[in-house]
Amino acid sequence: MDGKRPNVLFIAVDDLRDFATCMQSYPDVITPNIDRLAKRGILFANAHCQAPMCAPSRNSLLSGILPSTSGAYGFQPFKVIPAFKNVDTLPKHFKNNGYHVMGTGKIHHNAPTHGPDASEWHEYWPSIENPVNTFNGDAPPKSKENCGGIVWKVGDTPEEECGDYLHASWAAEQLSKEYDKPFFLALGFYKPHLPLVCPKKYFDMYDRDKLQDVYIKEDDLDDIPDAGKMRSNRVIYEYVKSNKMEKDLLHAYLACITYMDAQLGRVLDALDSGPNADNTIIVFWGDNGWHLGEKHHWTKFTLWRESTRVPLIISCPGKAQDRICTKPVGLIDLFPTLNELCSLGKPPQKLEGMSIVPLLDDPETEWETPVITTFGRDSHSLTTERWKYIKYFDGSEELYDRLFDTFEWYNLAENPSYQHIKDELKKYLPKINVPNEPGTTLPHVFASDYPNIEAWREKYYGKNNA
Repeated sequence: MDGKRPNVLFIAVDDLRDFATCMQSYPDVITPNIDRLAKRGILFANAHCQAPMCAPSRNSLLSGILPSTSGAYGFQPFKVIPAFKNVDTLPKHFKNNGYHVMGTGKIHHNAPTHGPDASEWHEYWPSIENPVNTFNGDAPPKSKENCGGIVWKVGDTPEEECGDYLHASWAAEQLSKEYDKPFFLALGFYKPHLPLVCPKKYFDMYDRDKLQDVYIKEDDLDDIPDAGKMRSNRVIYEYVKSNKMEKDLLHAYLACITYMDAQLGRVLDALDSGPNADNTIIVFWGDNGWHLGEKHHWTKFTLWRESTRVPLIISCPGKAQDRICTKPVGLIDLFPTLNELCSLGKPPQKLEGMSIVPLLDDPETEWETPVITTFGRDSHSLTTERWKYIKYFDGSEELYDRLFDTFEWYNLAENPSYQHIKDELKKYLPKINVPNEPGTTLPHVFASDYPNIEAWREKYYGKNNA
């Protein structure tokens, strides 16, 4: 960078798990533009969200505050959470420090009550009140009750009229302009979030019958404590399995990823052909992962890798390129990282993440601090380069050796040989776990009005089914 403060292109993706060719998680996915971006920056291959659902993940990233500190564990709108009353969000911090701040699409969680606030932005397209075209022009098919709203459809709306295409077009137009001050441009893609609908040509890029099956261990829940099993939605899993829908849903999910990837490519093309290519940091991140049957679960809302691991790529002029970093980092680290890269000065509130600028210079830098992911009060996972440790609200645990157990199939928590590993990891658990802020809602199967583990077991598994 030439001494001027850099621009920032801040790209969010909704419900994108670790499915990109560069992440080497699923071989058949088609993501040429995510892969292209990874080559111009650093792919953080061990990045994790702070909460495995949209609202608390985004609230944490935008505030720099952990859910266990704010109490924002569920679907509360950022602007009504008391803990955030005197908090400046990341875009507002840029605005307060002389940046021209623009946005489009899903950055905050939904609208209008959850969405962006006018104080954060100089401009937002199409408007603060209507920031996101969620369904890409296609009315979703009726949800089948026992499938939990997981629906898919080959879209019949022309691509040029679809929501993510329109958001990408607006962002591309802004990137073609010259500005008299540095800019922060946030672009939020909605796909591959439900409904799994996108133009037909993206379905046609895959041969449904030749797609590799997702690895599922049939007895995977046998060594999981009850508090963990209750994160696994058996109703949806059994419905999908009995109706042989796995391949259709996988096909639709992949198609939506590739559709989103194509819009990313249009934005990258606009940046590269415009006047801002040499002085723009690109941050590409997903808000949470997504299960495709693993751990007998569909959707997100768990502390396992499928829900917590997210794509994170940072391309920064003057920093390392075409490198993979396996150190544990979190989305909460983005606020302090951008604050440092853009010389914004003192943060507006205490940030609980760590600047990962040292990893942008050298991805092999020593980095020991685990990533914390929280789902509900006092239930957390900790991820290091080697280990995944989960501690639930009732004290039950899971421990996985990720070096030898990539899919987290074998829970070692009850093995006394690993007690020293657990003891060391427990030091990093949040020291405070504040009560839920008003308005907290979690998916019904995980509702907090069943705090007694036996009541949960009875309700969701039956009296005689452990």
